[in-house]
Amino acid sequence: MTSNIMTYIYRIAYFLFIVVALSGCATGSGKLVVHSQTSVAIDLIGYDGLNEVRIFAGDVVPGSGQEIQTPYRGLALLVFAGGQQFPVIIGEKSFTLKIAGPGGPPSFVGSNENDFFYKSLSGDDYPPRQYDFALLMIKAKNLLKSSQSVKTVKELTAKKKEYYEFVRKHYGSLKHSDMVRRLIAQYFMMHEYVDYHTKGAPATDIRDKYQKEVLNGVKSWLELKTYIPEQEMLNYCVSLYYDRSMVTLASQIIENFRDAAYCSGTETKPSGFPGDLRIIKKKGAKARKLDDLKGDKVIAYVSDDCPVSMVETVIKARQMAAKKENMPVVVAPLQKLSDSHLAMARMVSNGNMYFIDDETWRKANLNEKIKLPSFVLRGDAR
Repeated sequence: MTSNIMTYIYRIAYFLFIVVALSGCATGSGKLVVHSQTSVAIDLIGYDGLNEVRIFAGDVVPGSGQEIQTPYRGLALLVFAGGQQFPVIIGEKSFTLKIAGPGGPPSFVGSNENDFFYKSLSGDDYPPRQYDFALLMIKAKNLLKSSQSVKTVKELTAKKKEYYEFVRKHYGSLKHSDMVRRLIAQYFMMHEYVDYHTKGAPATDIRDKYQKEVLNGVKSWLELKTYIPEQEMLNYCVSLYYDRSMVTLASQIIENFRDAAYCSGTETKPSGFPGDLRIIKKKGAKARKLDDLKGDKVIAYVSDDCPVSMVETVIKARQMAAKKENMPVVVAPLQKLSDSHLAMARMVSNGNMYFIDDETWRKANLNEKIKLPSFVLRGDAR
C-alpha cells in the first residue's frame, strides 16, 4: 500500500458523526458480495451530503460470501473493527470485494473502476479509462492537496473560491462521497495557513481578521441551502471548531447566524425532573441526586449529533461560572451518557456542571426528538 493511499484512507472518515437513512441516494439493482479469508467484523459506510449512511454492519465468515443489497451508489468506506479504513466505489454493476484479513486493503473481482481508482491513488501508470466518478474523486483529492501551498490572503481567497465552486458544480456526484465534508473542512483549515499580520498592527488585529474570514466562509456555505439545509451546514461548521475545543469561535458562528443555529425537533419539553434523579460530575465520580443541588439549576438538553447544543451548553456553563452564585448546569443527554457528553466539563473552568446518568428516566422522558438547543430552569419546587 503506498503512502498516497494510506493518507487518503486514514483521512477519509475523519469527520464522520451523523447517521441518517438512505434518502436521496441513487438507486440500482446491483449487489456487493464480500469474501474474507478470516472472520472479520466490518462496517460499510456511505454518505449523503454531510451525513453518514450505514450500509452494512456485521461479521463476515470465511468460506461463505456476505451479500449486501443496497440502493447506495457512490464512494463508501470499509471499516474494520480495529479501525482500519479503505475506500470502495459502489456502482450499478455487481462485484466481489475480497478481504485477506483485517488491516489489509481489499481486492476486487468484477470492478474495473475500483482497480482503476486504487492504482490511480497509488500513482501507478494505468491505461486511460473513462470512469467519471473515480476521476472526480481523484480530482477532489488533488484539490485537497493543493491547499497546502496557501500562504497569503490573496491565495486563500482564490483557493476558497475554487473549493466552493467545485462543490457547487459537482454536488450531485460529490454528495455520495465524503468529499463534501472533507472539502468544507479543509476550506476552513486553510484560514490557519495564512499570515494575517500587518506591520504595526496589534495582535488583536490578526485575531479579528482570522475570525472575520471564518465567518465570511460560513456565510458563503450557508448560501448552498438548495443543496444542504442551513441548520445542517451550520452545525457542521460549528463542529469543525467545537471538536477542536475552539468553543469561543464556535459560539461566534452561532451568534452571527442565529436563525440557522438549531437542530430540528419538537419544542415540547419533558416536564419530570424527580429529586432522586441520578447525576454525576465526571466519569467514575460518586453519583448524587438532583435534589442534592440546592437552589435553582439549569437543565440543558444536548445531543452528540447536534454540535450547536453542545456549544450553547458550554457557553451557558461558562456564564454561570462567571457569576457569583455559579448556578449548576445539569446536562440531560438525549443519548446514553458518553465520553463526548462528559468532555463538555473540561471546556468550563471552575464550572458547576453535572450530567444526568439515569437510563430509566431518559427512556421514559426522552423518547421524541427535541428541538435543540433547549434549556429549562428548575427550582427546588420543580
